[in-house]
Amino acid sequence: MLSILAWLGVSNAAELKDLLADSPPSSSSPASYTPSPTVYTPGNRDTSEGSTDESTPEPSTPTPDPTEEAFKAISAGDCLALYDTGRGGTTSIDWSVDVPPDPMSCADEQALVRVTATDTACPTSYGKSYWSYRSATTGDTTKLCLTRIYHSTYCMLGQQSGDSISLAMMTAVACRREPVPTPYNQIMHITGVYRAPAGANANNCRRAAGDQTRYWAWLVDDGATLLCTTIYQGG
Repeated sequence: MLSILAWLGVSNAAELKDLLADSPPSSSSPASYTPSPTVYTPGNRDTSEGSTDESTPEPSTPTPDPTEEAFKAISAGDCLALYDTGRGGTTSIDWSVDVPPDPMSCADEQALVRVTATDTACPTSYGKSYWSYRSATTGDTTKLCLTRIYHSTYCMLGQQSGDSISLAMMTAVACRREPVPTPYNQIMHITGVYRAPAGANANNCRRAAGDQTRYWAWLVDDGATLLCTTIYQGG
C-alpha cells in the first residue's frame, strides 16, 4: 500500500481520496443525450408521392328540356286541343301550339286529335298525321301519332279547283268569311260525321228528302266514318 501511494506521489490515504475526487470522469463513461425535436414547416415535407388535396369535380347535370318533357308526358289514348293552322301549305303542317297541351276528354268538343301511338312509324292517310320533336339538349326524338277528331258545325280549309276540292284534313279554322292562308281558297263547313254505310258517297250527306245542297264527302278513320262538308256561306 505504501509503495502504491509513493508511486502516485501521495504520502497517505487521505491525499489519495482527495486526488480521486478531483479527477475528470473516464472517457469510457457514457454521456447523456437529449435528442433535438424535428420541426416541420410548410415546404420542407417530402412531396415526392404527389398531392392528394385536389378534389374530383362533380359530373355536370344536363339542363332539362321542358318541351321534350311535355312530349314525353303524352300517352297513346290521350286527346288534345291541337290542329293544323294551314300556314304550312299543302307540304307541311303548322301546329297550333309549340308544346303539347294538357290532355282532355276525347268527348270534349275542344279535342281535335287523338294520340294513337308514340315513338313509332305513324300512318299518314286521310285524317292521320304525326308530330315529332327533336331535343337539342338530349338529341332524342319524341313522336306522337295523331288521328283527327271531327265535329259537326266546325270548319276546315279547302283548296278548290273547278268542282274538285282538296280538304286539309288536319286543319281547323273559324267559321267566318275571311282571307285564308295560301294555297287554300275555301272554308269548308262540316255538316255531319256519320258511320259510313257500304258504298258511302256525297249522296249520303243529304239531311232531308229533296235536299239540293252541294256536298263534298270523304271517308276517314280507315273508311269507317263519312265526313260531310259544304262550302261555308256564312257571314
